Amino acid sequence: MAALRSNWHEAARPTGLGWTMKKILLATTFLFVATGGALASDIAVREPASDVAAFTWTGGYVGAQTGYVQGDGSFGGNGDHANPKPAGFVGGLYAGANYQFGNNVVVGIEADMAWSGADDSALVYNSEGIPWPADYPVVQEINRTGAVRARLGYAIDRWLPYIAGGVAFVAVDQRLVGADGNFNTTYTGWTLGLGTEYAVSDNMIFRAEYRHADLGSKSFDLQYAPPLDIGLKTSEVRVGLAYKF
Repeated sequence: MAALRSNWHEAARPTGLGWTMKKILLATTFLFVATGGALASDIAVREPASDVAAFTWTGGYVGAQTGYVQGDGSFGGNGDHANPKPAGFVGGLYAGANYQFGNNVVVGIEADMAWSGADDSALVYNSEGIPWPADYPVVQEINRTGAVRARLGYAIDRWLPYIAGGVAFVAVDQRLVGADGNFNTTYTGWTLGLGTEYAVSDNMIFRAEYRHADLGSKSFDLQYAPPLDIGLKTSEVRVGLAYKF
């Protein structure tokens, strides 16, 4: 009987390849469960990163700009007339503030000041179209320009096309060579334009724009002739770079 029980226990003891495979399977299962639990815990802890905040045009800014101005002047009196076209570069500063609504509409207010060396001289013609002597031209020089404008745009992420309009100021030196004195003055009129801006970064904004200004005309008294009416219109293209707060 003892020999029989011994033989039975030997037969019941797991041996060989089958037992080895079972041990490997059990160990693999344990390792998988442990690793999966750790991975699940790690995933639970690592929450997805929040989205980067969208760019907004709301805020103030200051910038510098340069460009080119083309004037369209007019001198007229007693049938005589002249049409100088002062042209040249402009450069200056601008500052303003924007507010962006939830529907991406952007409104703003802006003021700028620029200095210019634009000038021109032109012959004067009488009522019959005959020019005065070349020694007696009219001269018109644009010294400074400024404007206060409202802006309306539509934001397409970092791109902002806009229109702008308001009040323009232009300081001008002008004279009729050979006449008494000069007719230096500051014109005030309206300006209207359009442009586009692009936010190169959250703080640096590039712009390009076109603007037109109608500054009206003024009447100046002459000593020995009827009053002289002098007017001015300007067209400008400008580029600028601003820092947004």
